[in-house]
Amino acid sequence: MSGRVLSALSLLAVAACSDGSPSVSGREPVPQQPQSAAACFARLDRIQGLKYRRLDPHVEGQCGYENAVLLLDIGVPVAGLKAVSCPVAESLYRWVHEGVRPAARDHFGSDVVRIQSYGTYACRTRNSQPGARLSEHARANAVDIASFTLANGRTVAVKSGWRGPGDEQSFLRAAHRAGCARFNIVIGPDGDAFHQDHFHLDMGRGPYCR
Repeated sequence: MSGRVLSALSLLAVAACSDGSPSVSGREPVPQQPQSAAACFARLDRIQGLKYRRLDPHVEGQCGYENAVLLLDIGVPVAGLKAVSCPVAESLYRWVHEGVRPAARDHFGSDVVRIQSYGTYACRTRNSQPGARLSEHARANAVDIASFTLANGRTVAVKSGWRGPGDEQSFLRAAHRAGCARFNIVIGPDGDAFHQDHFHLDMGRGPYCR
């Protein structure tokens, strides 16, 4: 890797420590240890049914990523995925299989067969607001989830279901809680006006669950 790319990625890592992610812990971010990426990829390699392709480091102005992957298969199709960090890939897989699918079977008696994402990596500020700090999406460290399609053909969308029919409310709140147990930051419709139609899940500085 060229010195220019290394330098840019180093600046990116420093900037990411103050990306403005909400926090209730008051803790300072802990610098990633050199072995963390290798350990994460080792865990991914041990997950049966998860297939991915490692991506080359990418720099785009103040945005970019390293140690990111493109998820090829996690056992349930997820539309709209682009680059995600290794920790997001691992947490997404575990959330879907340990949280979302069991919740769907409990509340609907049907499994989840498709998930719609609003995206992962995007070089933008938080909530795309002018002058705001960089989003975790700008580091491929976040994923937005909009809806879940069940084996019986029913689709449960965050926008209509969060305050919709009782079974959809219960399922979505269970999925939200499961996300909070696996991601550092989770924001849903109760969080703010920008998240009325999706769950934002990221591995930035937390914990924060709203």
